[in-house]
Order: sequence, then C-alpha cells, then structure tokens
Amino acid sequence: MGRAVTKTGSKPTKDRSRGKIIFAGVLFALALMGLWARAYFVQVVKGPEYAKMANRQYWASETVSGKRGEIFDRNGLLLAKSVATQSVYVRPNEIKDVRTVSHRLGSILGMSPKGIAAGMGPGKRFVWVARKISDAQAMAISAEMLPGVYLETENSRQYPQGHMAGQLLGFLNMDGQGIEGLEKSFNDQLMPSSTKYTVQKDAAGKRMSSLQGEDRSSFNGQDLRLTLDSQVQLATEEALTRSVARARAKSGMALVVEIPTGEILAWGHYPFFNPNAVKKTRGEWKNRMAVDIFEPGSTMKPIMVAAALQEKVCTPSKEYYCENGKWSVRGRRVKDTHKYENLTVSKIIRYSSNIGAAKIGLELGAVKLNRYLQDLGFGHRIGLPLPGESAGLLNPVKQWKDVELANISFGQGLGVTMLQLADAYLCIANGGVRLPLRLVHEPELPVQGTRVFDADVAAMVMSMMEEVVQEDGTGTQARIEGVRVAGKTGTAQKASPTGGYGGEYVASFIAVFPADNPRYLVSMMIDEPQAGHYGGVLVAPEVRNVGVQLLTSSGMLAEPTETVHMAQVSPERFSAPVRRVENISVDQEFMPNLQGATVRQALEILVARGIVPTVVGQGVIIEKQHPQPGEKWPADNKCQLWLTQQPG
Repeated sequence: MGRAVTKTGSKPTKDRSRGKIIFAGVLFALALMGLWARAYFVQVVKGPEYAKMANRQYWASETVSGKRGEIFDRNGLLLAKSVATQSVYVRPNEIKDVRTVSHRLGSILGMSPKGIAAGMGPGKRFVWVARKISDAQAMAISAEMLPGVYLETENSRQYPQGHMAGQLLGFLNMDGQGIEGLEKSFNDQLMPSSTKYTVQKDAAGKRMSSLQGEDRSSFNGQDLRLTLDSQVQLATEEALTRSVARARAKSGMALVVEIPTGEILAWGHYPFFNPNAVKKTRGEWKNRMAVDIFEPGSTMKPIMVAAALQEKVCTPSKEYYCENGKWSVRGRRVKDTHKYENLTVSKIIRYSSNIGAAKIGLELGAVKLNRYLQDLGFGHRIGLPLPGESAGLLNPVKQWKDVELANISFGQGLGVTMLQLADAYLCIANGGVRLPLRLVHEPELPVQGTRVFDADVAAMVMSMMEEVVQEDGTGTQARIEGVRVAGKTGTAQKASPTGGYGGEYVASFIAVFPADNPRYLVSMMIDEPQAGHYGGVLVAPEVRNVGVQLLTSSGMLAEPTETVHMAQVSPERFSAPVRRVENISVDQEFMPNLQGATVRQALEILVARGIVPTVVGQGVIIEKQHPQPGEKWPADNKCQLWLTQQPG
C-alpha cells in the first residue's frame, strides 16, 4: 500500500482552547475582583452610611411620655384629665414626591397643600404638620401609608365640667405646659416624665414593638385633689350669675370658705371661662380673685373696729357723734347716707356710718391700725399657689396723715384682693385666729393658725355683724328664717383714671353662716353695677341663697317637708305644698324625674354624669326640668332646672 499524500503548502490547525480558557479566567477574575471591590466599597467605604440609612428606615428613636396628672375636687369629681390624641409629622428627607404628599395631607387635614410643602424646606429632618388631630383624620392618614409621614401619640387636656372654676384651673399650651392657673402653679407635680427608646418598623414604616401599658403608666404625672366642692361651686356660680344679671354689672367674683379649716369650697368668676376653648375667649381666663385689687369700702369697718376693740380704744356701747351726715377732716368731706347723730360702735357697723368709722380710726391711730392690717395680710400676698397673685396696695404708715387714716378706716385709700378680704373675715369668724386659706385637699395636714384678736373681741365684732342682718341694718336681705346670719355690706366708688373717683362702683357682701356656730364664709363682689350700687340690695340676696344651700346640704337647715307659709314675705312669693322625693330612680339612658326633689339630690345625680345644670329661680326644691323626665340624657350635657320654695 502506498502513503497518503498531503496537499502541498497546507499548515496544521492550531488548538485555541487554552487561550479561551485563559481569557475566560481573566474575565472571571476581573469580575470577581469587581465584585470584591464593590463589596469592599459597599461594606467598608460606604458601610457606615448605609447602616445609618437602614437604621433610619427600620429603627427609630421615639420619646415616650406618660399622661399629665389629673385634677379632682374634694369628692373625687374629675375636673381636668388628659386623653391620647394623634399628631402628624414628616421627615422631608424620606419624601420623594413632595407635591403628592402635601396634597393628600392637605385634603385630609383641611390645610393648604402649598403651606405644607413650604414647611418641607431643604435640610429639614423633622417638621410638625398638625398637632392633636381628630381620630378620623389620624385613621385617614394611616390608611394612606405615605412615605415619610408619621403619627405621634400626644396627650390633649380636657376639662369635663366645662367652665366650672375655669379661671382657677387655668390651661396648657400646645406642648402640654401649664401657663395659667393651677395648671401652671402645679406644673412640676402634674407634668409627666418621659424617656427615649428604640422601636423597630416594618417596610411600611409601621411600629413593630411598643411599651406595655403598665410601663407607660410609670411616667404619669401626680394627681391633684382640690378643696373645691363641685356642688358648692355650682350653687355659687349660679348665684353669682343671677347677681351680675340683676345688677347689670360688668363682672363678679364669689368665694366660699369652710371656716374651721380655711378650705376654699368654691371659687367663682363671671363671665365664665371654659378652658376647653381658650382660643375663643378674650381675657376671661384672668384669675381676678387673686390678681385684681379694689377698694373694700364698708367691708373694712368691722376689721378696723376689731383693732380698736383689741386696743381698748372703744367698747361696743361707746357713742360717737356722726355730725348729721356731713363732716370734714382737714378740709376733706366725709358723708353718710343718712343724717345720723349719736351712734354706738355697734350701730356704726349696723348702719355703716363712714363718719363714725373715721372717728374711731382717728382715735385708734395710724401705727396701731397699720399693725393689725399687716397682721391680717393686707399689703402682702396670701400665699396660695397661684401665679401672679397681687399683694394689694397699702401705703407705708409714714404717709398716713389724718385724711388717709380716716379714709382707710371706712375702706378707701387702700387696695385689697378678694382673697385678702376673705382671709381677714375668716380670722374674725374663727374667734380671732387667722388661718391660712387652702386650695389643696390635705385632710391629714393639721390646721394651724395665728391669733390676731382675742376671742371676746372677735365675738363682739361677730355680734355687730349679726345686727347688720338680723336687726334693721344694711344686710337684712341676707336673713334666713331659723338661722342666725352675720354679714357686712360694702359699696365703694372706683378710682377714676384721671384722678379722684368716678361714677362706677364695686358692690360687695360678706356673710357668715351661722353666726352662733361659724361654719361657712361667703364673699361676693360685683363690678360696675348699673341697676344701683348697694351691696345689701344687689349682692346680699344671692349670698343668702348660697348660704341656704350650704346649710341645707350639710344638714344644718331642715329641708321643707310640708306647706310653707309665706305670709310675712314679699308678695312675689307664694305658698304651695312641697313634695320631697326620698328616692329617685336613675336610668342609664333616660332622664329621671327630678321634680319635687331638693337641689342637693338633683346635683348629686347630674354632676355624677358630668352635667352642670343651669338653675333658674330661688329655692331648694325643683319645680320643673328640661329635658323632661323620660327623655334621653342630653348629648350636649345641657340641663335646666327651675326652683321654688326655699325656707325663710
């Protein structure tokens, strides 16, 4: 066989598989190096930054606060509480489509989308959009699941009793800080504590963990229990309203104090202030009881006489010539409302003689009178836990000439707060021992006072004040049949801005119930009455009505059980059978029948449901009501009661 013949000039085929393998290996190596380089860049170079971004997305630091402490009256009725509400905020750096987010939030919150967008300026990491929104708005925002939009739980302050003691309670700002009233004074006690903790969130930004309820409660503020009695407060506010309306006055104040303890049971201002609606008011929040000063007028006379009796300058039976109603002190005229001649000290108080009081004061002397006024707290703050309390106005004694001494003796030329005046009368009613007024209910705290007058001196002044009401004095309209009442009227001209005195007055009345066993002190003042200006006419009748309800509710005055005969009273009154209801059936859905019940029984039922009724008329018995018996409880908590038949 012969050999195979090959084609002349042909070359053998090269094997390139090795090169391909090397090339693929190089590419793989380069890719691997790229991945390692990228991993190094991501994990090492950019790692801290990306970790922060992840933490911002899946973990968040939140501040958790407890609830602000609640405020109660002495019987446990809730006066101020905090409820959880939602607030909405945004983190602009997490929002890509600002326009869409702004429009969605604007439509839910009723706000301008442009305004919302404008707040998301460059560089901002946190922006509040709306604070304390409604539950419906919060649910709508949550359902939108908008990136960068968050809800935060805050506490909103509510006052379940509306305007009851509104000026005293005060209110908070948007950040939950007390800025007026007791809310400000006790802010540190009521204020909750807070802490920061980290929570995990899901991809939608929803919180995956939270503190348990018992853990949150440990951050709550302390509660505050006041000496106020809601039933007494209600009765006082209603009486004050009637007094201001009858006198067509500008405003009014009323205070009720329990004499043995110095505890304040009622603190009323008119016009009322509802701390639930701060933005809708115009200065009604001012706590005038502690801030405003006025000339006390004739209510100063028993205080001055007590000092004179203590210094043995006079006795109740000593007579002073009252100059037939006109007298001059160093060229300054002093007048009385009647042409009195010789009056005993008792009758000077009974008939409220300015001339008689001036003569006693001049005999007592400036130094001695000033010392007693100082001991009683005039010219100094009372010391109640209230912001902005005034010290009043009492000039240095070296500035007291005869004219100034005479004026101060019958209540002109000095300025007092209603608290100072009530505190001085409390001293007299308490047997000459001055007690500190109290607003915080601390029954375990011992009652400690300072003696200013001897017990027999205080008893003599109380006897004179009793004659003001029980005899033919200026306070006869405060009488209560079967009860000895002591009191003193006050009428003072208001100083004019241009100097001297103008044509406006302050009318007041202070009473002690009962006079022979002092239990309650009631003080009421109305400012700039237009239907007269005498405290005995404009104010005394409503002070009496408060006294009736106080004595009735405490069992010191019997409630009527049969026909009351009114033969010896004014013709506007009439006699009718009175039905007292012993047991009132209370339904959870429908109004009970309150007709024939006493005011105390009705208030116990209504106030327990958070209803502060409007009371019309005078008396202790409910004549009719609205809503009617059997109707549903009012959704707006409004109820009106008409009164009839009161003893005396």
